[in-house]
Amino acid sequence: MARPAKTPVPREDPPTPEPADGDAGGRWLDVQEAALSLFSERGYHGTTMKHVAGVLGVQAPSLYNHVVSKQEILQRIMTTGMRRLMSYQDEALATSSGPPAQLRAMTEAHVLMHIRHRRSAMVGDREINNLEEPTQSEVRAQRDAYERRYRAVIQQGLDEGAFTVDSVKLASFAIIEMATSVTVWFKEDGPLTPDEVAREYGEMALRIVGAGSVKSRRKTRAGKLPAGAGA
Repeated sequence: MARPAKTPVPREDPPTPEPADGDAGGRWLDVQEAALSLFSERGYHGTTMKHVAGVLGVQAPSLYNHVVSKQEILQRIMTTGMRRLMSYQDEALATSSGPPAQLRAMTEAHVLMHIRHRRSAMVGDREINNLEEPTQSEVRAQRDAYERRYRAVIQQGLDEGAFTVDSVKLASFAIIEMATSVTVWFKEDGPLTPDEVAREYGEMALRIVGAGSVKSRRKTRAGKLPAGAGA
């Protein structure tokens, strides 16, 4: 079978047009880009408005014409990132049917989002405790809703006999944490494309819930052991 063509991936997340009230000039996009790089490299507490201004080549006081505070920057980055993550999951569920296909699609979408939007994903994973209320509670509620969808699909698979796993909760956590890890190691010039990585993670998610993989089942039906089986 021919190797699929590599899917172009942005070097980092493209700016999301979401200017603040009164910021018709879109300077927020530049602020976001600078903050994403700084927050992902230095952390929220290790970044100051002076650092952001320095990246932009402006004086720190001028930033307050576009954002109220560093906290506002973090909130907007994280709420935008969470909406994006939910959107990827929505599309995965809408374009698949049945627990195995849905679990694979959700996991692949999670992986692709974390590859395509690596900096915002890293900030979202690391900085939630630095969000002020009520935004922190809102983001946590969205995260819980996101994870509950995994549980619902896994539970349905158990009920239908497609999955065999002892703990739905642990399985959902394991899959999400595993898929999130691509932000740490994925390299654009590596041997695998984002789509190839996503497919492998989708297969691993099915193995976690005891479904096996389509690839493995095909080999087993053909009288061959899956890779790694046996002595």
